[in-house]
Amino acid sequence: MSLEIGISLRGRLILIALGLVFIWFIFALLKKRKINEPIALIWLLISIGSIIVLSNNKMLLAFTHLLGAKYPASALAMIGFLFIISLLLYFTFEVSWLRSKSKDLIQHVAIQQFEYENKIKELEQKISILSSKIEQNTNKDQES
Repeated sequence: MSLEIGISLRGRLILIALGLVFIWFIFALLKKRKINEPIALIWLLISIGSIIVLSNNKMLLAFTHLLGAKYPASALAMIGFLFIISLLLYFTFEVSWLRSKSKDLIQHVAIQQFEYENKIKELEQKISILSSKIEQNTNKDQES
């Protein structure tokens, strides 16, 4: 027995409209440089793929059957959940990488600052030595 339950036309149109608004939003973020291109490409591909699947009821039912879900809404929720978990994993990787990179940068800046302060102390000592030698020479010149 084949189950021919799909999302209503009104429901599909609402989801397609939301997908189109989302695509427009992604392009607006790209234009303002609020999102980088690789992430935007992922979002655009997923949005376009969702619109394609939602626009064809047979494709949606095939997609539902492929996933082993009973209802199309369940299949879409499952994919959404997996997508969110994937995003969490990706952003966990990014945060870990950025944390490591910032630690390296902080250590580099600390080393540079330490070397800079040592160089200043070294130069102050040389200036002090030169000042005392100049002072000694002027005192000798005044005495003679």
